[in-house]
Amino acid sequence: MAKKYFLRTKETKGRANLYIEVRKRTPKIRALVCTNVPVDIQTWERVNKSPKIWESYRQTEDGKALSDKLALIEASINDAIVNGIDIDDVHYVVEDGNSPINSMILNAAVEKIVFKDIADRKRQEREEKLAEKKHAMKSIIGFYEYFLNGIKNKDILHHNGEHYEDSSVTVWVSFGRYLREYTPADMTFDDITKPFADKFSTFLEKKGMMPKTISKNVTCFRKLCNLAAEEGINSNAVSLKVWKERVVKDNEKKAELYLTEEELDALYEMPLDGVDDKVRDLFLLGNFSCQRFSDYGFYTRENFKTTENGTPVISLYQQKTGTYIEVPILDDRLFEICDKYHYHFPTVDKRTMNHHLKHILKRLSKTVPTLAEKYVTQIDMRQKQSEENFVKWGKKVEKGTKLNDSERSQYGKLKKYAEEHNGSPLFERNSHGEVIMPKYDLISTHTARRSGITNLYKQGIFNTREMMAMSGHQSEKVFENYIKVGVSEQADRIAEKVRLAKKTRKHRDEKGI
Repeated sequence: MAKKYFLRTKETKGRANLYIEVRKRTPKIRALVCTNVPVDIQTWERVNKSPKIWESYRQTEDGKALSDKLALIEASINDAIVNGIDIDDVHYVVEDGNSPINSMILNAAVEKIVFKDIADRKRQEREEKLAEKKHAMKSIIGFYEYFLNGIKNKDILHHNGEHYEDSSVTVWVSFGRYLREYTPADMTFDDITKPFADKFSTFLEKKGMMPKTISKNVTCFRKLCNLAAEEGINSNAVSLKVWKERVVKDNEKKAELYLTEEELDALYEMPLDGVDDKVRDLFLLGNFSCQRFSDYGFYTRENFKTTENGTPVISLYQQKTGTYIEVPILDDRLFEICDKYHYHFPTVDKRTMNHHLKHILKRLSKTVPTLAEKYVTQIDMRQKQSEENFVKWGKKVEKGTKLNDSERSQYGKLKKYAEEHNGSPLFERNSHGEVIMPKYDLISTHTARRSGITNLYKQGIFNTREMMAMSGHQSEKVFENYIKVGVSEQADRIAEKVRLAKKTRKHRDEKGI
């Protein structure tokens, strides 16, 4: 078999694929085949000037690699000529229209060598990337990044097959900030011990976090360890047992209040306009339906239906849990709000809702004094930082030290808040040093759900199962956290039940029943 290598290009610089001309008398073959092997044009022209220069080039690393590759191609072509080749599973290119069959066979023979090399290289690259990924995932931070990207991209699902909601992703993003700060970059799950887990809680406490927030972050770390175990990354049994979720006592949380029926009636009747009016109406939608802001803040006409028996309901898949519920409409005022907006409810973001709610209820407290009653509460990290800054900047001002523009602006706002709330030094405190706030300052979008559930409970009409069907709670323990009847109210309810029981018994005795 006669063969000749050459370039088919007019370029004098750069790289180009080598071609081979194959000639054979028996069987008669004359074909041009692309080797798909790129070479430097100038180098190729130089080393092919004589056999001596070519032989010398073959002694170099590049020359030997090229020579070996061409030898493999020639052997494959010879084999194809003698034995044929199965071209069904090989990508080929016909280069010579005069000899299509021969060119097809020979191109396939070449590609069998060249593309195998490319495929091997790509497979090796994939294996290396996979190994790097597995190595990175062995670190706690690396696995967290893998998991976070997965739930963001919807590639990783809950055990129930559902996507992680945006609110859940936000929790994991927040947890990641503290995880990165506390955990060494190269630390693996094998390194987790009980002291490491205990110190994580202490680390969060020093950040000024409230116990409830600490518990939430500890839960995330525990879940991360379990998820890594399910993926085969974590084989440390200790890491699955050392995360103890702290039971948060009522006096360790922000005061969780509800609006009474009387307060809600006054809010409904309060003359409002603009954003205040929209905020009040959305809040009442949440109260009447006992739902979260992530649901009641986005109702549409499609949510309002009637059952086969004619009961008007709000039907929805809860945004947080995906639970489908149908909430019977028990207060006609809800229909009045619907008619007011023709079921095209206003959209108000959560931050704006909370800001306006406090101001609305503060104004209402002038005619509804219970809204101005003060309650012991905890302050969060942001509030603690604000108080620290207020004290720090106040001392600077006393000493005559000039504040920068940002500090001066923030200090002015904090000073105004302190003056309006009789702050000491920023937030008012009782004789025990506990922070106290008026009720109107403790109300938020979630108070709507809490108020709706608590007031239904106080009616004494529905059992727990019926109320959970309306709220969408799956756990009775979690549901009971929403019942915010105070100790005094419970005492009054018990006393009233005893009074009614005595009255009934006396009535029966008098009737001789």
